[in-house]
Amino acid sequence: MSKKRLAGIIVGCVIVIAAIGTPLGPKVVTDYSTLLRYLRASGVSIREERQASWHLFYYAVWTIVEVDGIPIQVFEFANIKDMEADASCVSPDGTQITKYWGDDKWSTSHSDWWDTPHFYKAGRIIILYIGNNCSMISLLENAFGKQFAGM
Repeated sequence: MSKKRLAGIIVGCVIVIAAIGTPLGPKVVTDYSTLLRYLRASGVSIREERQASWHLFYYAVWTIVEVDGIPIQVFEFANIKDMEADASCVSPDGTQITKYWGDDKWSTSHSDWWDTPHFYKAGRIIILYIGNNCSMISLLENAFGKQFAGM
């Protein structure tokens, strides 16, 4: 086999692998434990801090995870239906969350983020990353695909 043909095969394989993503991508990250597994397999350092105070999504368990020192907020729901319902409350630019509580009761929270918000979702979790670190965005997009809300 010629070197030119071998190089073509290698380049083709790299393109196919890049197109389908890693085996630890969106189809594997479905909840908090699979997110941690994905992050560890990605070779980043992780520090977890469970939160008990108020947060954006009332029916979720809120955890802040520092990934290589950069915080992301993880909201884990009991089921996919609850996650999707709360995800639908987030405005496309990620600056408002409007929730319907029934009996004609609505609440809207406006957020003036200190940096650019990025919302991702998969399975039973929503991720909020506030910032513009290219490595973090790439890591999250590899796991979740494109953000569903944010700037």
